[in-house]
Amino acid sequence: MKYVCLKHEPKHLLHAGVFKKELPLYQAVALIVSGTIGAGVLGIPYAIAQVGLLPGILYIVVLGLLMMGLNLMLGSIAVRTKQSMQLSGLARKYIGRWGELLMTVIFYSMLLGVLLIYIIGEGEALAAIFGGAPVFWSLIFFTLATVVLFTGMKTIKTVELILTLAILVVVFFIAAWSAPFTQTVHFSYINMAALFFPYGVILFAFHGTNTIPEAHTLLKEKSVTFKHAIVISTLVSMFVYVLFAIMVVGVTGLQTTEIATIGLGDALGRRMALFGNIFAIIAMGTSYIMTGLALGDSLHWDYKVPRYLARLFVSFVPLILFGLGVRHFIAVIDFVGGIFVSLEMLLIVLIYWKAKQHGDLPVGKYALHHSNLLLVLVFVALAIGATYSFFELF
Repeated sequence: MKYVCLKHEPKHLLHAGVFKKELPLYQAVALIVSGTIGAGVLGIPYAIAQVGLLPGILYIVVLGLLMMGLNLMLGSIAVRTKQSMQLSGLARKYIGRWGELLMTVIFYSMLLGVLLIYIIGEGEALAAIFGGAPVFWSLIFFTLATVVLFTGMKTIKTVELILTLAILVVVFFIAAWSAPFTQTVHFSYINMAALFFPYGVILFAFHGTNTIPEAHTLLKEKSVTFKHAIVISTLVSMFVYVLFAIMVVGVTGLQTTEIATIGLGDALGRRMALFGNIFAIIAMGTSYIMTGLALGDSLHWDYKVPRYLARLFVSFVPLILFGLGVRHFIAVIDFVGGIFVSLEMLLIVLIYWKAKQHGDLPVGKYALHHSNLLLVLVFVALAIGATYSFFELF
């Protein structure tokens, strides 16, 4: 990354081959939020309904604060590192080749799992509108999406940002629509036997670590703004998830479906069914294309895999898993979030510990208070959650 100064004009950065002004706070928040809030929000109400609304809200707050601490640590790593790097590069720098290899395996496995989640979810949402078997609609979606992937349609960050803004608007619209139909009886249900059930789903929904190094590259000279952006973006995500969970579970209770908009449509009528599920289809479909293109490009650029083989791999590995019977939306989210996201975050904790000792640069005003306590709390919480998710699966 290079700095370009033109007389007394604002400093510009060379980022991804494009000169950009350093971001103001609100744009930095939007960048991080756009990489966090996505189709994962659709699974939160079902997970919350299993344990109860009050424990579920506490879950969102606690895991949100956990993710805030983790992202602040990742931000500290970026501030301490002279060269701009993504997660695999940071792993290589601070914990060696084995760390890079492990981070890469986790990253690719996680994204392939995400693609599988969208194939499953699209089938469910399309079947809710048009009828028929979800498997049939999943295959229809896969066919169309694969054509798009192979034609190499280009997407840009603006599309993702617009989609995220649309998701925020729709969540608030659904909340306003649902509010008159909430029932207080749904607020009092508690099932402590399902206490750990929401862990992987909510952690998946909060995952947006790739945006932290990216935001830092555009805020190199504004470490305090960078820190504030991480905190505010997490609070925005927490608020959206709590609001959506309260309104959906308040209406549908234990009848909440794995994809929230399906059950909400059943409860509130055909208009909500159409509106909610069309929103879900667009959100998951766009995310599928973006994730598939990013994964294919990574294989092509980073590992020199021919582009057509990369696209074949990206397309057909999730389809093979789907064909083998892996077709439960929440179960796959729980697995990806509980296992792969937890492992990625545990590696980030290790990288942070190493970066504190061997970082290139001082952190200056970005310094984290009580960082050792934060490190221990995050590590213990993630280790417990990952262990539970592993034994729950096997």
